Amino acid sequence: MCERCEADSVELPNEAKGRRKLWDIAQHLHCSIIGTCLSMDDLRKLTRKGGLRISDDATDYCIHSYFVREAGTNGKLARFLHKMLDDKHAADVRRFSTAKDGDEIEALWRKAFDSGRVAGAYWAIMTLRTVPQELITIVYGQVHMLSHVLGSYNRNAIQRLATAEKQITELTRQRDTLQAAKLELERAKEKQARDHEAELRRARCGATAPATGFDPRETITLKSRLARAEHRLTAERERRRAAEARVARLELLDDDAAAATAPAPPATATAEPPPGTLRAINVAGQCVLYVGGRQALVPHIRSAVERRQGRLLHHDGGLEQAPKILENLVTQADMVFCPLDCVSHAACLRVKRLCQRLDKPFMLLRSSGASSLVRALRPNHVEGEAIR
Repeated sequence: MCERCEADSVELPNEAKGRRKLWDIAQHLHCSIIGTCLSMDDLRKLTRKGGLRISDDATDYCIHSYFVREAGTNGKLARFLHKMLDDKHAADVRRFSTAKDGDEIEALWRKAFDSGRVAGAYWAIMTLRTVPQELITIVYGQVHMLSHVLGSYNRNAIQRLATAEKQITELTRQRDTLQAAKLELERAKEKQARDHEAELRRARCGATAPATGFDPRETITLKSRLARAEHRLTAERERRRAAEARVARLELLDDDAAAATAPAPPATATAEPPPGTLRAINVAGQCVLYVGGRQALVPHIRSAVERRQGRLLHHDGGLEQAPKILENLVTQADMVFCPLDCVSHAACLRVKRLCQRLDKPFMLLRSSGASSLVRALRPNHVEGEAIR
């Protein structure tokens, strides 16, 4: 809010049925109306429509304050403001206008406030002449305090953002180091493969060489070196696969940490649950996709989902089923679960990006046991991080 909001309360007229114009509303309410019911993008759009020019050094507060002053005069910008508010919140205005008395209006307000639909309801109440002054005072006070609550939330979010950015920097450094090590490993592997092929050619040539003047001990030595080279090549291949899996896992963690940098909710949103907790996941009537896990546990997982009136789809994570089937399954699903300990990391990354593109909930589980999924479906239990 601002100092304008702290002015003494002014009695609003309670005349015949109808609606007030913005400039007919008490001036000490204009700040909360414009700040709650319109965004900064809305105000900037109005400056262009009104033929105004915003200076390069103008802050959001300056723009907001200018429109608050203009709202109290029956001028061009005030009429533009009123029309934009009516157009943007037309549905709420119609709903509140049908209320028969103050009690019904108050019930509509409580429902809107609890569900986070504050902006339209606030504008409707402030313009209706049939709203009692006492209710206007209550509604104004609730919106005023909501701004303080969200301000505190935003400060905490900024702190979490700074921590997440540090984590992203460290994860990025680890990923770059692993990628560099992977590249070096590939180069070394290619060189070793060329050396081993050369040794193999020499060994074959030695095996077919004439007996005259040829030392059999050289053939034995070459065969021994060839066996060691093949063993080293196998070991290098295993290390390469392990490095690729670790890089994929870090990419998953990197994406999860980046999700923490999402902007804080606008002033009209309801407060989110405290960080680190999840609400109970309701799968009733939902299609659940489970990617990866052990085949023997799929019947238990299916039973757990069906006991909650859900329907299960399963993909083995790329071991036997073609990965291209994943996109079709994700499209059918309402939510996706993926155990980190028993799934192809490439499949897990692909599913996660499909969920982000299709706006489907995606959750990583720490283990592939059926109990891990059951715990994730219980209220206020942290199993993994839900990602949008």
